[in-house]
Amino acid sequence: MNLEQEIKQKAFRSEQSKLIVNLIYTYNQLKSRIAIVLKDEGVTMQQYNVLRIVNGSGEEGITTSEIRERMLDKMSDASRMVDRLESMGFVTKQRDRNDRRILHIFLTERGKTLVQRLMERETIDQLAHGVEEESAQQLNELLDAFRASL
Repeated sequence: MNLEQEIKQKAFRSEQSKLIVNLIYTYNQLKSRIAIVLKDEGVTMQQYNVLRIVNGSGEEGITTSEIRERMLDKMSDASRMVDRLESMGFVTKQRDRNDRRILHIFLTERGKTLVQRLMERETIDQLAHGVEEESAQQLNELLDAFRASL
């Protein structure tokens, strides 16, 4: 079903206008699907984003400021989310040996288990299973170009 049918709109002012509405509509559809899976695990999308970032940092851990730089939602409060994830038992903080002001964030075993479980379920990848590899690559390139033009 095309966008016009989905949102019951006959026409758009331009293809560019349709593109913006299509991106927003698609994002909201995707966000809802991901949120359902994450809700079952007791975490929000922002918290999952932090867990994903910490997981990708490896054994060295990562600082809160580095998490903030890598977050998909730049409006999120990384420090508050790290504190919440720590209280949930998913991450732990350790002070830097050389600079006590710096905190390094690490996944706990519970956090590693959660991230692994979500990755095994291929929650995010599975949502795009109907898109061929070449089409996904083209769309990624188009989105990169679009973002660069903003």
